[in-house]
Amino acid sequence: MSEASAGAAGREHRLRERFGDGAHGARLHPIAPVDAEIFHAPRFWVLVLLAMAAALLQATLLHGVAIRGGRLSLLTVLIVWTGLRCGVTTGGWLGLIGGIFEDALGGGGVNVLGATLAGFGAGLLSRRFFSDSIPVFAGAVAATTLLRTLANYAVIELAFGERGMFHRMSHEMLWQIVLNVFAAIVVLLVLRAASHAPRSRS
Repeated sequence: MSEASAGAAGREHRLRERFGDGAHGARLHPIAPVDAEIFHAPRFWVLVLLAMAAALLQATLLHGVAIRGGRLSLLTVLIVWTGLRCGVTTGGWLGLIGGIFEDALGGGGVNVLGATLAGFGAGLLSRRFFSDSIPVFAGAVAATTLLRTLANYAVIELAFGERGMFHRMSHEMLWQIVLNVFAAIVVLLVLRAASHAPRSRS
C-alpha cells in the first residue's frame, strides 16, 4: 500500500471513530445541549402594553425630569429594541401604536410619524446587526432619537405652521440622546443579566 493510500485510510478511520459509520452509527461523541442565552422578545400584545406603560410613565412621573430640556423617552428605547429584535413589521406597528398613545397623552399628533419611522428603521437594522450588542443598540437609539426629533420638527413646521422651533428642539435633542442612550445600556445589561440568571430545573 502506498503512503498516500495509507494516509487516506487513516483519515477515514479517524472520521468513522468521530462521526460514526454513516448508515449505522450515530455519532460516538454527541454535542452536549447548551442552554440558550438569548433573551426572547415577548408577544406583541405584551410589547403594546409595555409601550403604553412607557408612554404613560413619560407623561406622568418622568414628565418633570429633564436635563436642559431633554427628557428621557422610554418608548423610543422600547421601539428600537423591538425593531432590532423582531424586525421591520413588528417594530413599525409598535411604533405606530406607541406614537398614537403618546399623542393621546398630550402629544397633539406630533409623535406618531416619528415613532413609526423609528420602529421601521430599527427593523431594517435587524437584518445587519445583532440586537444584543451594546454599541449597536446604543447607536441605534441615538440615531432614532435624532430621527424622531427631525420628524416631529417637520410635523410642527409643515402641519401646524409653527416656526423657529429648530434651535430649541435641537438643543433638547442632544440631551435626550444622552438620556436615551444611558437608559438603553442599562436596559440591555438588565436583559443580559436576566438571560444568564440560573433557571430552576424541575
